[in-house]
Amino acid sequence: MKRTVLKAITAVSLALAGAGAGTASADTFRLTIGSGHPADAAIWITTMRDFLAPEIAKRVQQKTGHKIEWVNAYGGSVCKLGECLEAVESGLLDMADLHIAFEPTKLMAHNFPYFVPFGTPDPVIAARSARKVYDTVPELKKILETKYNQIFLAVGVVGNYNLVTTFAWDKVEQLKNRKIAAAGPNIPWLKAVGSIPVQSNLNEAYTSFQTGVYEGWVMFTDATVGFKLHEVAKNYVFTDFGSIANVVIAINKNTWKKLPKAVQDIMLEVGKEYTEVESKAAMEKGQKSVEIMKAAGVSVRSLSDAEKAKWANALSDIPNERTTEINKAGQPGQAVGAYIKTLKEAGVKLPRDWAIK
Repeated sequence: MKRTVLKAITAVSLALAGAGAGTASADTFRLTIGSGHPADAAIWITTMRDFLAPEIAKRVQQKTGHKIEWVNAYGGSVCKLGECLEAVESGLLDMADLHIAFEPTKLMAHNFPYFVPFGTPDPVIAARSARKVYDTVPELKKILETKYNQIFLAVGVVGNYNLVTTFAWDKVEQLKNRKIAAAGPNIPWLKAVGSIPVQSNLNEAYTSFQTGVYEGWVMFTDATVGFKLHEVAKNYVFTDFGSIANVVIAINKNTWKKLPKAVQDIMLEVGKEYTEVESKAAMEKGQKSVEIMKAAGVSVRSLSDAEKAKWANALSDIPNERTTEINKAGQPGQAVGAYIKTLKEAGVKLPRDWAIK
């Protein structure tokens, strides 16, 4: 009798222990994800919200039993542009788009796509090429991890940079002394043709056009429409400065360490897929944006190949200058040459033969 009771108690105890172990192994992780740009206007953030985050959560639950609960903090609600690197570093955000154009010093080397002007207008080629650089120049990821307490997850692109203006033009000489806005890394493109560059960001662009702070923006089609710049600037010229991989998504290292390896692996897996999904979405939205601009009465045309070549040749030797500058800063200058190499391997024909000496 005692033996039977003991067996029964043991069985119940094992069952309870098993139930407890199962409960303990299925955790819920509440993570805050954010950006400086608004999700609805910026395709790279839309893709974070609508693909990256939910896809991670779905696979984590399906494959591990764990749950990811995302707290959205897009549009500068936690980190404004130029603050997201520090927000992830401190843990104020668990995950964010660092948007490297606003980190010209700390992430100088990560701005390598900007240092190959007139690269490729194709967002998919630009994204794949940039991802290859991150995978073959490990120092880029190491900077994020060792200096800024975060883990690289994904790279994405913005569309092909062109020029939207309040005035008509078809020769680069006509841009001289015109006030034109840009993010930091592409300001040298404007100086080369005598424009007056104005440092700015998309969140303030519409009002700045209205008030005459500047007369043009170096900007891609989908952001031009997403931020309604085509309403206040009616001339859009395809200069083909290139699609730029300036979207870097990272996660706080302390948060990362708390996640099971299976969850980490899923985040890295989906991060790689984000590059393809986001770049294709950028291309599609860019094409639709052209039609929207035309329907709104915007003059849309392409700069002649001769004028593009004239502009490219007016630039200083940016790839070599930046490579030297990056190396002096103790960062991996080889990222610039690696990007040129990957573009050429992808069949890109550069209007100027950028070559690292």
